[in-house]
Amino acid sequence: MRVLFIAPSRLSRGDATIAADLARGLPRPTYNSGFHVGFVAAAEAVPQLHDLGMPALPLSGATPAENLTVLDRIVKGFGPDVLVLADAYAVQQSNPWSGLTVGLLRERYGRPVAGVDRLGWQAAGYTADCYGGAQLHLPPLLDDCDLVIQPGPPHPAAPGTAGVAVAALPPGGLRGGGLRDSGQRADTAPDGRPTVFLVNSAWEYRNRQRSMPVAQLIDALPAVLHSHLAALGRPLRVVHVGPRRWRFTAADHLDYQHFNRMPYAMFQARLAAADVFVTTNALSMTLAQAVLGGVPALLLDNHERLGPDGLPGWLSGVAPQLRSAHPYRVAPLGWHDLLEPLLSAGPYGGCFATAGIFDRTAVLDALGTLLDDEPARDALRRRQSDYRAELAGLPAVGDALRAVVTG
Repeated sequence: MRVLFIAPSRLSRGDATIAADLARGLPRPTYNSGFHVGFVAAAEAVPQLHDLGMPALPLSGATPAENLTVLDRIVKGFGPDVLVLADAYAVQQSNPWSGLTVGLLRERYGRPVAGVDRLGWQAAGYTADCYGGAQLHLPPLLDDCDLVIQPGPPHPAAPGTAGVAVAALPPGGLRGGGLRDSGQRADTAPDGRPTVFLVNSAWEYRNRQRSMPVAQLIDALPAVLHSHLAALGRPLRVVHVGPRRWRFTAADHLDYQHFNRMPYAMFQARLAAADVFVTTNALSMTLAQAVLGGVPALLLDNHERLGPDGLPGWLSGVAPQLRSAHPYRVAPLGWHDLLEPLLSAGPYGGCFATAGIFDRTAVLDALGTLLDDEPARDALRRRQSDYRAELAGLPAVGDALRAVVTG
């Protein structure tokens, strides 16, 4: 059986990574069975897919028509039985340069179409709460898919309903090397600094809504994260992978190392070796890989609206541009109420620590616990292990793909 994954996002590599992990979980091809997989992706994502060992070709045409011609040739040559959209909304957003839409893919190629859905858009009525209070209403694109694949994490490890398959991603962190040993700590340098790992994607610096609260949050977050790490008052190595380095000088006791991009094998090795991974994005693919790889992780989010009188005093000296704060689980998008059922109902939310980003005491307590409290780290690893065991019991996503093809 032949499966063609389509991942046209130019702003995030997460959807391509998830699709690659789903592909890795399919039975390898043999003489008369198994799965042959291929990828068509935005040119920006192809190097990472190659790093992951995935056969991938770019949509490199100069116009939408040229990109459709590229895809026509790939479909004709590869002969897929099913198309899998790494993100249906990324497909639609790519239309001005790729020419693609979900409807066009169904009509043009006459194959079943599956869509990957990380957060249950159908159950949420295709509505999300945005940072600052606005509501986002998306078109029901997944309703047009023959199969919806919900990857775990973040979804609970439970069989899907009709037309929905919950699929376990393989352990992330130490691709090819298994889980980190329960007693393993980071590859601490001779200076003894623990390692904090940070990751950002290009979309985290975009303000699509032209919202003032979003603009303030985007500008403030690097300084707020730095302030927490500096306030811990101990030497740390901060490894930051993302398109924009900090625009200020880090505290003397922080060894700040910035990388625009890492080869994926190196990225996985640095994540695996980290003492703690810190993020402001509950949907971060790196957070999922940390959980699946046995790496301690901390999510910094916010659950309440804070006006000028409610913001802590230390914040005025760190991010004076931040005049208010709003609930979020994914910065700077918001999505607090959208993700609350998913994170509170299933075991995934217990596989990493959380703290309110504007609560200095809670953040420092969480960081100190993850760095120094071995019983607490062991308890977290046990919850991660239990969740991985639940995921391992899920039906294979390959069975769902076969069913949608055979009808």
